[in-house]
Amino acid sequence: MLNLNFTPFPTITTQRLVLRQLQDDDVHELFALRTDERVSRFLDRPLPESLNDVREFIAKVNQITHDNEGLYWVITRKNEDKLLGAIGLRNFGPEQCQAEIGYELHPDHQGQGFMHEAITHVLAYSFGRLGLQAIMADTDPGNLRSIQILERHGFVKINGLENTYILSDKKL
Repeated sequence: MLNLNFTPFPTITTQRLVLRQLQDDDVHELFALRTDERVSRFLDRPLPESLNDVREFIAKVNQITHDNEGLYWVITRKNEDKLLGAIGLRNFGPEQCQAEIGYELHPDHQGQGFMHEAITHVLAYSFGRLGLQAIMADTDPGNLRSIQILERHGFVKINGLENTYILSDKKL
């Protein structure tokens, strides 16, 4: 049985990072991340047109967390509370004990191991504290960096589904 209670918010601290709840103060950095063409070209979502769009997104994400329907962590460095990226869990399937993972990292911070570190700890939290038995990920087939990080963490492509990968707790 899944343990989907996100109050208080489950902040995760790693060697170099803090994964924390999205805050209103993140609006400018989140706008920059979500409108960066290098990030958005791999994601199927509308681009925010204004800071108000991002404020609405922040409110929506925090409501989803409050309702225990999803988690969205902001990735920051331990010594600097500036948003580098985000990672989240959504589409929980309580019957199957599974969820979907998604993530994005500003290109200025890619190639430094931040996403590897964040995913490692989110997976441990997911299979440990939450009791998930499987995590799915959909990624654009052209996003080779995303595919590499999924495979590095043990995700395997689901036969017949070009963009979908799965990780089972049996692989850990």
